[in-house]
Formats: sequence, C-alpha cells, structure tokens
Amino acid sequence: MTEPAPTEHDTRPDAAALPLDVHVVTHTHWDREWYHPAGRFRQRLVALVDELLDAPDGSFLLDGQAVVLADYLDVRPERREALAAALREGALEAGPWYVLADELIPSGEALVRNLLAGRRALREFGAEPPPVLYCPDSFGHPAALPAIARGFGLDAAVLWRGYGGPRWPDGDAARWSAPGGERVLLLHLPRDGYELGSNLPASDAEAGRRWRAMRAELAPRARLGAVLVQNGADHHARQTAHAAAIAALARVAAPDRVVRSSLRDYARTAAERAGSAALPEVRGELRDSYGYTWTLQGTFASRAAQKRRNALVERALLRESEPWAALAIASPATASEATAMPFAALLRAAWRTLLLCHPHDTLCGCSADEVARAMDARLDDALSQARGVADNALLAVIGHDAVRARRWRDAWSRALVVRNAAARPRAGVAEVELLTFLHHVPVGPGSAGAARRSERGRAAPVRTVGDAVPLQILERATRHDRVESPRHYPDDDFVETARAVAWVPDVAGYGTASWLLEERVSHAGLPDDVVPVTSPHENALANGLLELRIERDGAVRVASPALGWSVPSLVSFEDVGDVGDLYTHSPAGKTTTKAWFLGARVVHAGPLRGEIEARWRLRVPARRGATGEEGDDVVTPRGGRSAAHVELQITVRLTLDAGAPFVRVRVAGENRARYHRLRVVFATGVNEPRVIADAAFGPVERAPVLVSPEERAVEAPPATAPLHRYVSLYGAERGVTLFSDGLAEYEAGEDGRVAVTLLRAVGELSRAHLPERPGHAGWPLPTPLAQSLGAFEACFALFPHGTFGDDAMALVERTADDVLLPLAGETLRSALALPRPTLGIELEGDGLSFSSAKSGEDEPWIVLRCVNVTERAVQGRWRLGFDVADARHARLDETPLGPLVVERSREIPFDSGPRAIVTVLVRPRR
Repeated sequence: MTEPAPTEHDTRPDAAALPLDVHVVTHTHWDREWYHPAGRFRQRLVALVDELLDAPDGSFLLDGQAVVLADYLDVRPERREALAAALREGALEAGPWYVLADELIPSGEALVRNLLAGRRALREFGAEPPPVLYCPDSFGHPAALPAIARGFGLDAAVLWRGYGGPRWPDGDAARWSAPGGERVLLLHLPRDGYELGSNLPASDAEAGRRWRAMRAELAPRARLGAVLVQNGADHHARQTAHAAAIAALARVAAPDRVVRSSLRDYARTAAERAGSAALPEVRGELRDSYGYTWTLQGTFASRAAQKRRNALVERALLRESEPWAALAIASPATASEATAMPFAALLRAAWRTLLLCHPHDTLCGCSADEVARAMDARLDDALSQARGVADNALLAVIGHDAVRARRWRDAWSRALVVRNAAARPRAGVAEVELLTFLHHVPVGPGSAGAARRSERGRAAPVRTVGDAVPLQILERATRHDRVESPRHYPDDDFVETARAVAWVPDVAGYGTASWLLEERVSHAGLPDDVVPVTSPHENALANGLLELRIERDGAVRVASPALGWSVPSLVSFEDVGDVGDLYTHSPAGKTTTKAWFLGARVVHAGPLRGEIEARWRLRVPARRGATGEEGDDVVTPRGGRSAAHVELQITVRLTLDAGAPFVRVRVAGENRARYHRLRVVFATGVNEPRVIADAAFGPVERAPVLVSPEERAVEAPPATAPLHRYVSLYGAERGVTLFSDGLAEYEAGEDGRVAVTLLRAVGELSRAHLPERPGHAGWPLPTPLAQSLGAFEACFALFPHGTFGDDAMALVERTADDVLLPLAGETLRSALALPRPTLGIELEGDGLSFSSAKSGEDEPWIVLRCVNVTERAVQGRWRLGFDVADARHARLDETPLGPLVVERSREIPFDSGPRAIVTVLVRPRR
C-alpha cells in the first residue's frame, strides 16, 4: 500500500459540490445458493428472467456470473434464442465470471478456469461480458487479481469488501498493482455496496430526501466525477416502476446528471476519465475494510473438511488430469482409436462441476446444510471425473491399448508404472501400489455356479532388467480390481494389494517409468549419497537430514543438525469454545491446551520410510449452554461452556523418508463435541518471524491488521489468515515452512508457533450478538451439519531451510511439489509389453514455479504456464517430449501474442520478469 497521489478532485476545496455523472445500473446480486439451495433460488431466477425478457426496459445486470444463464435454461430451454438476443443487444449483462467465487480460497489457476468458463458460456450466446472484473461481494481479493484481470483484457475491477477505511487512500478509484506490475483501475463501491440504490422512490419529495443521503456518501469519494449507483439487491427482481423512480431521481438530483446506464457504459466512462487522472496507487491483498464495511475474514475454517476436499480436487485437475491429457493430445500416435478421448471437453465438464462449489457462500461454508450436502456430491463427482481423465490420459501417454489388452488376457504381465507430476526430473521415494492376482470373479448370469480360478501369488518386489529397485512394503490388504475396456465388460479379479514405497531413479518431468513386477526378493541398496531411514532409539527416526524422537512425556523433538535447528516439542493442540457462526469465530471459555499423551510406537522403521504413530487425548466441554430465544444458545459471560465433557482422541503419524528434508505429519481423530474450535499447533523455533504465505499465483507477505477501538466495535479482525499450500516463517538465522494439503486457515504467532484450524464446530449460519461482529451477516438458520461431528483428517509437512531470499522462495516452491505431489506408481496388470519411459514437460529456471499445462481453449494449442516467485528477472526454458511447430507468448485467457523461438524442435526459451506470470502456447507438430 502506498500513499495516495492527489487528483484534480482532491485539490479543489469544493470537490464534493462539483456536478456528478450518476450511472444508475439496474441489477440483481444473485447468490446461487445460500440460505436456500440452488434449486429453490432458481425458481425465483426463472421468474426474474422471464419478466426481463417479456418486458425489456433498459439494461439489466444479471450479476457478474454466467452460470445463471444455464440455470435459467435448465427450466426454460425454449427461450434460448430470446435470452441470446437480449445478451447480444445489451438488454441483459452477465459475466465475466462463470460463478461469483470466493477469491482467497481457490488457486489462481481455478480463478482463471472460472473466467475461461464464463467467457465460453457468454460466447455460446454470441455475446461478450462487460469489460470489467465485477466482484461485488467477495470476502477479500488476492494480490494477483490485477494480473488475472489484465490477462483477460479487463482494465477495471469493481469491488467492495476488503478495501476502504483508514488504512487505504480515500476515494472510490485507485490504481491497483499486482506483484508482477500489472495494473487495473480499481472502482470501489460505497459503504452500502451494491444496494445503495435499491428500491428508489418514485415521488420527487421522497427521491429528494433519498438523493441527499446518497450524495453525501458518493460525492466526497468521487475521484472521477462519475459514480455508480446500483438499483437492486440480493435476489431482487427489477423494482416496480423502476423507470419512473430513475426519472424522479434525475429530476431531483440536478445539476448532477443521472442516466440509466449499464455496467459496460459505466466502466467505459470511468476508464476514459481515469486516463488523465492522478489516482493513488495500491498494492497487495485486499483483506482490510474495517471501519468501512464488514470484511468477513472468519470463514476460512467454516466446514473445514470441505475446503480441504476442494483443494484435493483442484490439485487433481490441475496437476494430474490436465497435464496428462495435454500430453495425450500432443502425442496422439501413442494412443489407438479405442483409447482416444475428447479430453479437453471432458476437462471442461469436470471444471464446471468443481466451479459450482466455488461461489463464496458455498466454498466459504456460510450457507445452509442443504448447500453443504450438494457441495459434497459435486466434489465426489468432480474427483471421479478428474481421476477418469487422468487414468485414460496416462494409458494413452504410455501407449497402452485397453481394447487389445482385453482381447489377449493370457498375455498379460504386471508392470509398475511410476508417474512424475512435477515439471522437473525427480528420483527418490515413490509411493506405489502393487497388485497380485488371487482369483477371477465371474459377474453376471451364470456366475453363481462358476468355479473360481485358484491361482495365487504374493506381492512381489519391483525389478528392472538388470538392477533391482529397493522396495519397502508398508501394509497389505485384499480387494477387487477391474480391468476395463471401452468395448468389453470389465474383467474383475480379487487381488492382494501391497501399499509400498520404492526408491526409483530419475523420472523425467511429467514423464513415466515402468518396471516389470517379478516374484523375487530385491537386495538393491540406496544410492551412496542417500542415508537410509533408521530407528536408532525407541520411538526415534533419523535419515541423515532430520532427527525425530518422541519423548516419554509426548514431546515431539525434531532437529536438523546441518542447519543447527531443533524444536523440543513440534506438535501440540488447543481447543476453545466457539459461540460464533459460520462467518465469525467467537471464542468462549478457557482455551484447553492440556493433552494427555497415550503413547507412541514405531510403525515403520525404514530403510525407505520411517513412521511413528503417537496418540493424545483432549478433554473438552461437550457443548455450550442451553438453547435460548430464536435458536441462540444462552451464553454466560464469555466463559459459559457446558459442565459435561467429552474426550477427543487424536492420532498423529510422523513420517521420514530417505533423502527427504521434511517431516510429514498426518493428524486424524473424531470430533464428538459441539461449539468449539480445534487447532493443531506447530512450533518452528523462529521468533518474531517475517511471515510469507502461499497465495494465488505466488506468495505474499502478511502482517496482523491493527484497527482502532471504534473499528473493532463494528467488526474485529481475526488473527487468522487464508492458507493455500504453505506458510513460511523467516528469522535472522533460518526459515521454516509448514505445508498443508488443503486446510485453509492458519495463525502465525510472534513466538514462531503456527496454528492450523482442524475444525470449527458451530450450529448457526448467522448470530446477531457477537462481540466480534454485532449484527447478522446472513439470515439466521440452524446448521447442525456445521458442527463437524465425526472423523477429521489433515496432512502437513514441516521443512527447515535457509533465511529469506529468492533462493529460499524457489526452494520452498520446489519442495511443495515433493510434499504434495510425490512420485507415485500403480500396477498395470494388463500390460502386453513393458511401457517405454516417457518425457513430457520440463521447466528450467531458478525461481520459476510450474503452474499449469492444459489443452487450449482453441485447439491445437497446448498452454504452458509458470510463475516467477522471485524478485529478479529469470531466463526460463520449456523442454517438451514432443516436436513443436509453433510457440507464442500469450495472455492468461490464451490470446496469442508475440512469437517465441523453438530450439532443437522441442525447447522454448523465454524471459520472465520479477513475480511475472508467464503463459506460453505451443502447437505440437503433427
């Protein structure tokens, strides 16, 4: 954030008295699902759009999202042409988003997919969205949003929450810069947001009173002399006699000029005036509108398990399905006609399913239980689609013909296929599943009398032709396994599974390597420079890089001798009563930090993986007080949790792998209490840290938001913040990074502790009398599912490293892939030949973080994207496993820009500025 530069309006003493150009935009703000499920709100949407099509009168903004168009046509398919005509003519406006998503929880790539889907939906009607990034109610905005907007040719952003108040420049316009330098015109809504002009009066007397109150809010902030007044509100149809009401406003507002406008026209006027205006410059995340309007930063742990599942599905689509599908499309000769699939279309369908989980009331968890159940079903569906695309694409990449294999059942051999979902070569520990045939399972008519095939075997270690691959079996089980073909019934067998880890040599970036499974014992050892995992003492592990030990009192000691770093007690827990709602945490009672240690045991002692399981018990109040009026529980003065207690048992598995510089931590348990917040706390040993957190398209630095007592009385800022893949704490001597596989809320303390919220158990959508936020943030509604009863789980990793700087930032990004996307392998039971190794996509350049590889919106492009996480310019290079006919720089929306040189048919050098997002289009040579 920087100090505002003066503007013409600022320097005139009578700036507020200057005539205004008032753009009245009739609109609705449409939460697709919230206190009602989507189907119930859709009934109101159909009536609203029917009226707009039957009696058009000026422009009407259907919010900033295109999904409402599909929702309408689900019920009214016969009105498609009328809807398309209204969009083309400007009688209706929608987009540019597909859904109005929360912007701080999804990844930057998910926000890009959202905008791509929105543009695609509008173009199906022959229309284009307004040229403005419209974000009327998001609970804050990422620092990279200006880059995302400019990447879609949008030069302005309209927003409300997260900006405004004493820590920002005055006024309704500013220039907002992304970390990479991209700028947009920030157009800020008034304190009442998109409802300022709702239900305008039609009589001159009432209109005059209303305008005087509105002008008192608008005029002092009007840096451009053109202001936006939105005539509408949540789920509101066009107001009765709206034309007469706007005409009355125009009469009483003179000499201010009132016009019926559209979002497109307002944005155009604002941009023209901003061209010659000296506007203040701002940078960074917008997560502070305290003293201006509610910021609502307390939703990051509401329905926490759903946010974690969303992150897992996003990662599956972005880092598995899309890249493997792109490689399958780039090399179609490797796949037979039987395995060729419309991968690009299938991925768009999977993304649409996931994007329906991203509206802010849905993903933030501040919605009815019916909405949460629908989100669970969508996440299941999206993950199933993601896995299906990845599985089929991988078969195409390695050249496996499922139809031919199904016809030659007796020629099958078992192959372990290891894939590398990172854009650089990697060797080391791979997590693999080995399958051994036990017997065939007949299915269908006559199966009851069919004899079982009695062949049996045992899980076999992996062996190459020549040197064997070291293997460690972790656990065995049995299950059914189906070998499928698009032209046959599945072949179902009962198999033994062995979950194992193997040490594999280099696998190319987004490449594969395969080994035949043979029934002989491997005596191979690790490379000479890799220390195996050992268990030198009771409940202790070491791998030459890290030492881990659980003491008799339960303290988890972790040390890195090379770094001179250690913490005497890595993991602890805290629990506190929560009398808040799904928007805001409100602590009640004493914080419970006492956890009884129940013991530990070494589960795996190496040599590839060591693992210790430890158990604790917390005794916490079962719930808060009795139920009072309007469904609110009676709360005694800030300490009133119930006398009844329940026990929470928590299991922690701490894992060290050979060659790994980080310790994995898996936390699992069962929640049996209501109205509380449970957190796991990690000690880093870094006091008074500089906090750098992962965010959309690159990390950001964060510090606590400090507000005045007057601001705090309206809404208190929480000490927590949104968590993407990691948060790093840096001190004078070292840094420590905590990785998370999907939980979305952390708090970093001055003592170097990082608390991650495992769950918040609350029972109401909104409560009115919270000290942290007086007043209802939503409609009061019981939400028993939000008590989060039952099993919970999360996975983390702790990584000690060097001090803050570009090298550390690059190292953390590389390690994030090793933590969240380890080498992985599965058994291909129907291999007719051992698949050859493949090279897919590799990215070179220190500080360049792989972001995306996907098929283009307009084939035949393959889209490659990376992010420079450093503050220096970097020369990068893409190395590909296929020949390239053409390469171009591109915007985020895949609009081709200038050409790039292709070297040796498969290499594309490029330059990246500091903190830049670089998109490259490549056309495979057919």
